[in-house]
Amino acid sequence: MEEAFNRVVQHIFNNWTALKLAVEYSESGCNPKEVVNDFINYTTQYCLYESNVEPDGIQEALDDILDQEFDTICEDGSTKEIALLLYRFVDLLKQGNTQMFEEEYQKLPIGAMSSSKSIKSQNEDMSEVCEANTSEPNIEKTSEIPMEEDSEWTEVKSRRRR
Repeated sequence: MEEAFNRVVQHIFNNWTALKLAVEYSESGCNPKEVVNDFINYTTQYCLYESNVEPDGIQEALDDILDQEFDTICEDGSTKEIALLLYRFVDLLKQGNTQMFEEEYQKLPIGAMSSSKSIKSQNEDMSEVCEANTSEPNIEKTSEIPMEEDSEWTEVKSRRRR
């Protein structure tokens, strides 16, 4: 049961655009692939062994891990979409309906699970600041962003373009 569900979680996470973007833009000091593997294993354990698991609890766990491990908040609804999908598979397994479980697994899409239009990452926000500062050539722009001492943000200074 655990192996089959883990396979589903891997498939879903490997096709989840928001997670791919979070990994790509992450500046965490550890290996992001290892963090994703831990995320998959944690999600599998949580869904299968947490008492009274519900879609809202799964979504909250997904949101928490994305925020803590990747400094990312998804505003595109993808964590809810993923949570509902995972719950559906957990429910099928708990009912013992392995045939329907396999049929649903075969129907899972390959590719992006969500459009991820409004993913918010601290790193992405800083990229937007950098792009804004370099959008007009031959004009010097300065951007003074007050920084708190214990902020997790990285200060990006503009430079003069020739």
